[in-house]
Amino acid sequence: MFIIYRNQSAMTPLKDTWENADAPLRDAILQASRLVDLQLQEEPQQQGESRDGTRRVVFQAPMAVEFEVDEQKQVVHILRAWAYRTAADRQDW
Repeated sequence: MFIIYRNQSAMTPLKDTWENADAPLRDAILQASRLVDLQLQEEPQQQGESRDGTRRVVFQAPMAVEFEVDEQKQVVHILRAWAYRTAADRQDW
């Protein structure tokens, strides 16, 4: 099982959205965050899509996370987390 490391600056975009969100969006972000954590704890190198170098990104609406995996230390480093909305989401929220 991998440990997930988040620093404050990586989480700022998501935090800013959270602070301005209404209750339904906050609930959606919370649920998505839990799912992302579960995905990244087991075989994170297989999750999401590859990006430049060793970076990967996983999308779990309404949020996304860019990350790197240190397999030797069994750590997932969150590089950036942010919220997004799809056209369908805008109707629900």
